[in-house]
Amino acid sequence: MNKIVKSISVVLGAAALAACFAFAGCGQQGDADGDPYYTYRITDKTEEYAVNTTGSSVVVDPGIVIDGVFDESFYTGRSWLKANKILEQSGQTETGTLEMTTYFSETGIVVAAHIVDSRAAVYSSSVATGNQTCFNGYFAFGDTTTSGDDVYEIENTAANVFKISEFVSGNLQVMHTAENVTPVHAVKRVGDITKGECYEYYVEYFMPYALFGRSERPDTVYFNPTMISATLDEYGSAIADLRTWYNFGGEQSSLNGWGKPNCGYVFDRNGFISNELTIEEAEGGAVTEEWGYDWTITGDMVNLNIVPDEGWRLAHLYVNGEDVAEEVVENVYSFVSAGNVTVKPVFEKNA
Repeated sequence: MNKIVKSISVVLGAAALAACFAFAGCGQQGDADGDPYYTYRITDKTEEYAVNTTGSSVVVDPGIVIDGVFDESFYTGRSWLKANKILEQSGQTETGTLEMTTYFSETGIVVAAHIVDSRAAVYSSSVATGNQTCFNGYFAFGDTTTSGDDVYEIENTAANVFKISEFVSGNLQVMHTAENVTPVHAVKRVGDITKGECYEYYVEYFMPYALFGRSERPDTVYFNPTMISATLDEYGSAIADLRTWYNFGGEQSSLNGWGKPNCGYVFDRNGFISNELTIEEAEGGAVTEEWGYDWTITGDMVNLNIVPDEGWRLAHLYVNGEDVAEEVVENVYSFVSAGNVTVKPVFEKNA
């Protein structure tokens, strides 16, 4: 992507600041705990940007611009987690996609996410970050072995309110950070969030290693993402009935538990770590991964759906060269991922 020249609106004066509380992404905001967050709005026709400008004195490494536009050189060739939201609720099917990755710079970690949702993004200055449209996730460094300490919950709403909490002796506590370690964060939205027209947004934030008492690049980190969508008014009504907290790990991975945080989605210097899943096409039918993925996670259960065409049946199912057709149950073959997998189905016509 190429950067867009943006026009910046700066809000001054007490009256103007008070007016900004009526919508997200402008002036000073607060969450349910009363913590202030500072952002300004940048508008470019159908795209809207919100970038925090106050409350952090962190100097982001050269070559990195936190603006929700993923055009830095390190994004080229990076491996992304690409996950699909599929949810049946109230007689309707909700869908969405998440793409996310990380980058380990000299002094901090960049987290980037692109979310598309079938439900419009909503925001409120009067409710907690987790009760409005939000990119949320549990985060830990690769050397963390227990969920009791050194595991963090990170939230960045579509309105660009950022919040980080830490598990301390098993309890989640909001972190009140000093300016010299406060993360720098940005959101780019497609469509006007104030009019219910935003179904897509980009999140990008930079967390200095010093925030976690560290000074060096990690080898790996763990990030268990959650895609939060919600329908609510300015006062937070109807949240209990209508909000959706969609955990990709919980819905689509057996490795989402945080008894050991080094389970699930792992990222290293190249981005998302996964195994390749290659399914060859065949005459007479199709084989698809349950969620439409071309990747798997080591140790995770993978389900392959087999759909023969009318008048055809499955004759062989080769997985890394081994015929496992006899293990197919009700047109589903399940296996535990242990590396790259190539699937070759063979269908034949019914006699």
